[in-house]
Amino acid sequence: MTAISLDLSKKNELRWLSGLVRQVAAAAGDVPFFITGATARGLILQYGYEIEAARKTQDVDFAFMVETWPAFEALRSRLLATGEFAAAPGNAHRLLCNTGMLVDLVPFGAIERPDRTIAWPPNGSVVMNVFGFKEALAATISVLLPKRITTQIVSLPALALLKISAWTERRHVQPGKDAYDLRLILRHYLDAGNRDRLYTEAPQLLQQDDFDYETAGAWLLGHDMASLLAADGKAMVAALLERESNPNGSLALVGDMRTDPQTIMSLLSAMRRGFLGS
Repeated sequence: MTAISLDLSKKNELRWLSGLVRQVAAAAGDVPFFITGATARGLILQYGYEIEAARKTQDVDFAFMVETWPAFEALRSRLLATGEFAAAPGNAHRLLCNTGMLVDLVPFGAIERPDRTIAWPPNGSVVMNVFGFKEALAATISVLLPKRITTQIVSLPALALLKISAWTERRHVQPGKDAYDLRLILRHYLDAGNRDRLYTEAPQLLQQDDFDYETAGAWLLGHDMASLLAADGKAMVAALLERESNPNGSLALVGDMRTDPQTIMSLLSAMRRGFLGS
């Protein structure tokens, strides 16, 4: 997988995002951050490669690698001090922008616990799984927005990892949301700038008698996901993919994707094979 960049500077409908990124970057200072979630998905698929996504987003997710909780609180306070944002009642990681947009701030890094979760101050009762965020930061995509604003966004393989992790945590609270995004990435991965890589990185797929375009993309996605992870992370994701692509299992992820089960099973199985390099 090679690093890529997107030039979206002529997409005037994204000028609002340029303004938001400028404010966040000023508050972040030297703190590394990137855009994740459905906004990043839309920037890559819809604006980068004209792949329409039916599910729209009403918020923007920013992920910050911070050393301490006070450092994160200071960043959040700087955003609030601009007067452009207000705290969302009862939600420590959400701000309300004066444009009406919801802004979610996700900290990760040194504040993570051994199980790759964070526990929000002051009492740690709110716990969030941040597995995959450090890996995502190491493989971000550079995007040029209108007004010559440059920012980093999550790549599709990293976003797929984050969506799998989020699905395991909140599928009963937000059914279908993360599964939908994963399905969209699975079905369109080759069309998102990866088609030519089949010839250079996975020619064996083209030689198969039962070659299928979307299935080949799912294999390549799994391959790229594995390249982001260390051994312990690989083992965890491999176990999940094995379980969810097992035709004799619960098929929970297949069901949450809400489309032809046979097609989804083929895609998940191909992603698992690509992930395992088989």
